[in-house]
Amino acid sequence: MKKIKSVLLGLVFLFVTLSQQGCIGSFQLTKNLYNWNQNEVGGKWGSELVFAAFIIIPVYAVTLFADGIVLNSIEFWTGSNPMAMNAGEKETQIVQKDGNIYKLTAAKNKLHVEKIGGDNSGEQGEFIWNEDTQNWSFISSEQHFKLKE
Repeated sequence: MKKIKSVLLGLVFLFVTLSQQGCIGSFQLTKNLYNWNQNEVGGKWGSELVFAAFIIIPVYAVTLFADGIVLNSIEFWTGSNPMAMNAGEKETQIVQKDGNIYKLTAAKNKLHVEKIGGDNSGEQGEFIWNEDTQNWSFISSEQHFKLKE
C-alpha cells in the first residue's frame, strides 16, 4: 500500500511540475552580451578570451543578476522586457497591488512608474538603463540612485 501511495504521489508531483508555467523571463540582457561576444569579437580565440575574462571579472554574473531580479520583475508585471523592445515602442499596463494602482509604461531601456490610485497618488519615477555605463538608475522628483555599480 505504501508503494502505491508513493507512486501516486510521485505522479501527482510530476504532473503538477510539468503543467505549471515558469516565470523566468527572457534574460535579454545576458543574451545580448553573449551574442555580442559570439558575433562581434574577432574569431573563436578572441571570443573565448573575452568569455573567460567576463567570467573572472563577473560581467556575466552581473547581467544574470540584473536580468533575474530587475528585468524579470519588469517583464513579469508589464508582460515585456525593456531590453527586448525596439526604439519608439511603448507598452502600458495597469497593475494593482495591496490596494494601490500603478501605471507602468515600458519603452526601450526605460520603465516609467506612476501611482494612479491609493495613498500618495500621483507619485512617479523612472527606471532607466544606461548602455554606456551598463547601469540601471531610478529617477524621481525626490531621489536619484543607481541600482548597481
